[in-house]
This record gives sequence, structure tokens and C-alpha cells, in this order.
Amino acid sequence: MEVFITAVNKLIIIFLLVLIGCFAKKKDIIDDCFIDKFSGFLTKIVVPCFIISSMQLSYTPELLQKGIVVFVTCMIMHIWGMLVGFGTGKLFRVLHMNLGIWVFSCMFANIGFMGVPVISMIFGGNSVFYCAFATAAFNLASYTLGIWIIGRYGDGSHPVEISLRQLLKLPVNIAIIIGMILFIGNIQLPEAIGGTVKMVGDMIAPLAMIYIGAVLGRMRLKEMIYDRWAYVISIIRLIVVPLTAYLMLRPFITDQLVLGVVIVGLSTPIGAYCAILAAQYGADEKTASRYIFISTALSILTMPFFFFLFI
Repeated sequence: MEVFITAVNKLIIIFLLVLIGCFAKKKDIIDDCFIDKFSGFLTKIVVPCFIISSMQLSYTPELLQKGIVVFVTCMIMHIWGMLVGFGTGKLFRVLHMNLGIWVFSCMFANIGFMGVPVISMIFGGNSVFYCAFATAAFNLASYTLGIWIIGRYGDGSHPVEISLRQLLKLPVNIAIIIGMILFIGNIQLPEAIGGTVKMVGDMIAPLAMIYIGAVLGRMRLKEMIYDRWAYVISIIRLIVVPLTAYLMLRPFITDQLVLGVVIVGLSTPIGAYCAILAAQYGADEKTASRYIFISTALSILTMPFFFFLFI
């Protein structure tokens, strides 16, 4: 009962942080320029610091093995999401120009902005270490297969370019590489540096939730809430994909923490990267934005179900 109450309180905290961000935007305390810059601050500074800090653990083969299990499982689940996306896209006769966005939405959750902070708050402990492997799987799949899918169903005005160099230059991936070197080498950062990195990384939960609230706050509801397909894709992203994944993986993954990181990560809403790629490769950015908005709003109601599977 005590664990249940703790989880509920953490969910309330997450919800209130989102409300703070939404309130700040609605009252013009922060503007669109600030939100856009804030996104870069999170992805280039806070998240990398969080990942490096979370990997400052004493090396054990078992811990590394479980991290690899998380990585491989997440890659398989991205493939599963793709199959679900193409299957439901055909079932619902999704327009060709929107099919790339539809499939991408089924494949990729918002592991960075929602998954990592929420998982760290709910599970704590080694969960943040496993999140680094889940993030690595997301980056590898989204920057290769994800770009190809969005580009294939775009207007063809922008050639699809997949660059390994660009993938390796991402701050998050650089942080994962640094973190892995430190972890495998059993190297602890000097107290001043390690303390700074940890302090910045610990800001991820409140800042990420406030950012998501601010993004929701700048959306015009009338443009968003009347798209019925946004609700359909949200149900698939938030319920169908993680629930089927849970049923498939439960017989094979006995470690509840590893399974919890994967499933809760999958239960997060559509990643914001979907809209960025849509704009870059000639797909419908507005449709992607509607999908992201509705799925993010509804995730506050659906994600608790998956938390409680593991407490």
C-alpha cells in the first residue's frame, strides 16, 4: 500500500509540473522563442548530464548484460511498432501522404522527454542506467529507419540522407559513449565535476515536465481536438503497442525492473521528433503536431496503468 501511495504522489507531481508549464505559457510568462531554446537546453545539456550521471555506477557484468537486454528489446519493439503501424495504416486506409507519420508514431515514443524523467521518478535505482540503453536504441532506430519511413512517404522534395556521422554527433549519443567508457572502465569523475554533472542531470524531471506543459500550452485547442485520427493513433501508441509488448515480453524477461523500463518507455506519447522530421522531409507537420498534442495530453491518463503493473 505504501508503494502505491508513493507512486500516486509522484504521478500527481508530474501532472502538476505539466500544469505549471502550461500555465506559464498561457499567461505569457514564457514565449515560443523561450520554449524552442529550452528544448535545445534540455537535449544538449540536461539529458546528456543525466545519462552520464546515471552511468556512474560500479561495473558489473550482470548490470551491463541487463542494459544490453534493454537495448535489444527496445530495438525489437521498434520493429513491432512498425508492423503495427503499417497494419493499422492499411486497416484504416490512412492517406499515403500521412502514412509515414502514422507508422513513425506507432514506432517511437517520447522516451527522452517523458520516459527518462518519469521512469527515474517511479522506479529510481538502476532504472536510470537502463534508460541510457533505451535512449540509444531510440536514437539508432529513429535516425535510420525512422528517417527512411518519413522520407519515403513525404512529398519527395527532400532527399533522405542517413548519416552515421550525424548520429554520432548527437549530444545524447556522445553522453552515452562517455558514460559507457566510464562505466566499463570503472572510472569515477572527480567530485567537483561529477557533482556538477549530477546536479544538472537531476533537473531533468521538473524541467522536462514543465517543457511539455509549455508545449501543450501553445497549441490551439480548436485546431487539435477535432482530428479523430489523432485519437485513434493515440490509442494505438499509448495502449495497443505497450500492452501487446507487455504480453509478448512478460514470459521472456523475468527482471521486473528491466521489463518496467521497456514497457513504461513504450507507454509514453508520440515523440516530438516526428514533427521535426515531417517538416524536414516534406510530410504534413501539422498532422504530426496534432498527433503529438493529443497523445501527450491523453498519456497523463493512460501511463499510470502501466506504472501499476510493476509496483
